[in-house]
Amino acid sequence: MFVSRLNKFSICLLVVAGSARFSAFCQSEEPKVVRYNGKVSQQIVMTRNSPIVDHATGKRITYETYDNMLKRSPGQYKTQPIFDKYGKASSFEIIKKSQLHIQPDGSVMNNPDLMPEIGEPIAPFIMRGLDGREYDSERLRGKYILLGFWVRYEKPLYTLASTKVISSFIDENKKKGIEIVSLGTTLNTEEECLEAIPKRNCGFIPVPESYGFNHRYKISETPYFILVDRKGTVRAMAPHTEFSKISDLVLR
Repeated sequence: MFVSRLNKFSICLLVVAGSARFSAFCQSEEPKVVRYNGKVSQQIVMTRNSPIVDHATGKRITYETYDNMLKRSPGQYKTQPIFDKYGKASSFEIIKKSQLHIQPDGSVMNNPDLMPEIGEPIAPFIMRGLDGREYDSERLRGKYILLGFWVRYEKPLYTLASTKVISSFIDENKKKGIEIVSLGTTLNTEEECLEAIPKRNCGFIPVPESYGFNHRYKISETPYFILVDRKGTVRAMAPHTEFSKISDLVLR
């Protein structure tokens, strides 16, 4: 759901993903899968100077045109942030409610039909890891990339059991001489990441304040994983409960 508060200078959009499905793991070596139905919210500010696109035409419109569309058809449109390759809401689009994936409670879910597809190139990204390095998908060609989409690095989703399958997959391939760049998105700040990430190998490089990538790739269930091959093409996708779809692959 996008709750807009219009004033003279800006609109505050509260992005709420409702009824999202989460796969949570206990700390036991044989993890018990539980489900959590919850909501994730982010506040994003749209100003009069923010680029706005009419979803119907794909063309950029002025703020005045946007405002008139809302006034002519009250309650018929919603404003959606568009997340760029940095995972930031750098522009917005006005779209008819009938074209959105709206839940019974009024919240707007990421449409799974718009997720990346196996065999297709991954939309480009540039992520800055907790290690201070910049990870550019274009410059990572020639290496496998494992993208992990999280909410926060905290229980019940983020545990030893939930990360062990990832680190095992990375380590086993490393022994074969196959490098996998593994990155994990989160709402956590850099300080929170430093506090939450244990000294043990969690299997990925945390990317602070990067939940925008979950929106960019239309991820509605977390933890979720996308494996990208050396050519930048999506090789496999799976929620955490089906991680074997990725870990059982023989990479070359």
